[in-house]
Amino acid sequence: MLNLKIIYNVLGQLLLIEAVMLAACFGVGFIYHEPSFVSFGVPVCVCIALGALLLWAGRGAERTMSRRDGYLVVSLTWVLFAAVGTLPFLLSGAETRLSAAFFEAMSGFTTTGATALSAIDGLPHALLFWRSLMHWVGGVGIIFFTVALLPQMNVGEQRLFSVETTGLKITKLHPRIATTAHWIGGLYLTLTACCGAAYYLAGMGLFDAVNHAFSTMATGGFSTHADSIAWFGSTQIELVVMFFMFLGGFNFTLIYLLLVKHRWHPLWRDGELRTYIGLFVSMTLLCMLAIVLFQGRNLPDALRAAGFHVLALMTTTGFTTEDFMLWPHFLWLPLALLTAVGACAGSTSGGIKIVRLLTVWKVAAREFRHILHPRAVFPIRVNGALIDQSVVRNIFVFFVCYFALTFLGTTLMVGMGIPLLDSFSCCITALSNVGSGVGYMVGPLDSYAAYPDAALWLNSFLMLAGRLEIFAILLPFVPEFWREN
Repeated sequence: MLNLKIIYNVLGQLLLIEAVMLAACFGVGFIYHEPSFVSFGVPVCVCIALGALLLWAGRGAERTMSRRDGYLVVSLTWVLFAAVGTLPFLLSGAETRLSAAFFEAMSGFTTTGATALSAIDGLPHALLFWRSLMHWVGGVGIIFFTVALLPQMNVGEQRLFSVETTGLKITKLHPRIATTAHWIGGLYLTLTACCGAAYYLAGMGLFDAVNHAFSTMATGGFSTHADSIAWFGSTQIELVVMFFMFLGGFNFTLIYLLLVKHRWHPLWRDGELRTYIGLFVSMTLLCMLAIVLFQGRNLPDALRAAGFHVLALMTTTGFTTEDFMLWPHFLWLPLALLTAVGACAGSTSGGIKIVRLLTVWKVAAREFRHILHPRAVFPIRVNGALIDQSVVRNIFVFFVCYFALTFLGTTLMVGMGIPLLDSFSCCITALSNVGSGVGYMVGPLDSYAAYPDAALWLNSFLMLAGRLEIFAILLPFVPEFWREN
């Protein structure tokens, strides 16, 4: 049976944290002398009132949380945060369509980076900061982030942590999840500060540097300008973006072991990291050669453009410096599939994750060896760790659900009159939380405002499904989930 009181209690605490986030944006509006009382003051009041109501409803809750409670808390948290996050866009007048405003908020918290807004450059500073702040908090996961801030949630923290990392073995740095969250959160904050300082030194203004640091380390992609990184026209800034996007695709445990513990061995032995680097290098070379041979661009320029966009798509950041739809057409499909792959597990990136593909590759290789040697036993190991059959089964179901949602979403969008390429790419980018898509209606530098309301609601659902590794959002639709057993 669901423990509703603990669910109310946790949601109430999380909404109060969102109220602090909204208040910070109100402060930004005050600094820049912008009228932000309605656009942020009202949402702050809504958050406090709703949070207080939920805390009252959850008073005297037993501090026990089942796995079903954890799944429901995580799903409801992301929906509630996005729903409240919709208010600033509507109240400020930046967006009048509810579907587009909710899409923007969901894209922010899930670090997708797709935008349904048109005039980004003319938005108030407070609203631009809100978009980036949603990215930053959503980057390491709202639940994971708040476990570090709410140590009193010591009973259900393991449930919440495991739900947001469904199917992946994320290494714990300490037996207590809260301690792990503090260490990872501290590293995340430090890298964000370093990224912002690097942007500032490379020539960005302070406001742009802070916002782009939030977006980069969260591998989100929201920019303060409609032209994204291309607006700055700076090679130095592009190189800084590439470096920190590359770090954003790393497993944060490896970064912690390297920077804090000064241990290099885990990096060289990590098969997922080697695959990540190898895939990045090979795809960059392919795109670079295609640009040079078919478009006649010089080698350094082609290398920079290819490396930037391969990283942006692979880490699901989605920043752009040019319209890669103008590249040779045979690159479109590899780029679209690259968005589905994603980077390393334990990073802020979205996508399927390389460790899943690596495991599937090893399972396929084992089956071929079994055909030749039916009596032999071939254990599957990734990074030296034995992979249990339950993990293999979990990954298989994940792939089935991923492609089923892609097929269903594509079919529905084609039924709405959207071209097949746009429909397929849009569903892939939403599920993988990329934002920058391959399409005719909506390309790398275009707004999703061109899509009808139904398509925006559908993609909001897909973004949430991708961010929660699919299972957490689909389980409440299973009748068994609600049965008392």
